[in-house]
This record gives sequence, structure tokens and C-alpha cells, in this order.
Amino acid sequence: MPKIFGTNLLGILVATVAFYLLGYVWYSMLFTEMWLAFNGISEADAIAQAESMGAMMYIGGIVITLLQVLGLAYILNHASASVLLTCVKICALIAVLIALPMMMYAHIYEGASHRAVGLNFGHTLVGYILVGAILSFFRGKDAIGD
Repeated sequence: MPKIFGTNLLGILVATVAFYLLGYVWYSMLFTEMWLAFNGISEADAIAQAESMGAMMYIGGIVITLLQVLGLAYILNHASASVLLTCVKICALIAVLIALPMMMYAHIYEGASHRAVGLNFGHTLVGYILVGAILSFFRGKDAIGD
């Protein structure tokens, strides 16, 4: 199986699907009411927006997720990380030091609720930890050289 950034392609795909499904569970099952309230939209508005986007909502979501997984795999490769705990720590740090500050722009400059940012960050943090764990199982001890 080919490797991308020292990670087996299957691992990239598994991590992408897992992170995407986490988003589905996070926003559609666990925190739906909170997400709607924090963003000041009704369920009808959310449904209308989803319907207007059609398949692009899902295609865009999977592409965004894949790009994040590829970015994390790239960083893990440059860190020579392949051990579970190391991969998880690095991915969690990336969430805190890069993803969270990026999300804060929406709060500071676009008026997004700090609660919405917190809910989104929770998803990102859990997702990055999940991705780090999954990718660790698909990286060899000599992943940098591949």
C-alpha cells in the first residue's frame, strides 16, 4: 500500500472517515441543540441550509476533513512520530496551538459566540486526538525515510 507522508494510505482514509463520522455524531446527535442555540439558528434554518447546499455539504466536509488529516500526517512525519502517545500529544498540541487560535478569529472579528467556538474546538480536539491515535497504527518506525 502506498504511503503519504510516511503513513499508509489506508491509515489516511480510516482517519478521515473516523474524524468525519465524529463530526456527524458530535453535531447531529450529541450537541445538536447546543449547536443551534450557540449559532442562533433554528432547526428549520439548518435543514434549509443543508438542502440548499445539497451534496456539496458532504463533499466539502470530507475534503476539509481529509486536508486536516493530511496536515496532521505531514507534521507527524516531520516529527518522526509513530508511537501512539507521541502522535496523540502532537495532534492535541496542534489543536490547542493552531486550530483554537484560528477558531478564535470567528469570535473576535466575526461575532461568533464563544460557546460556539468552544463546541467547535471540543470537536476539533477530540477529532485530532482520534486522528493521531489512528495514524500511529499506520506509521512504521522508519516512516520518515519512506
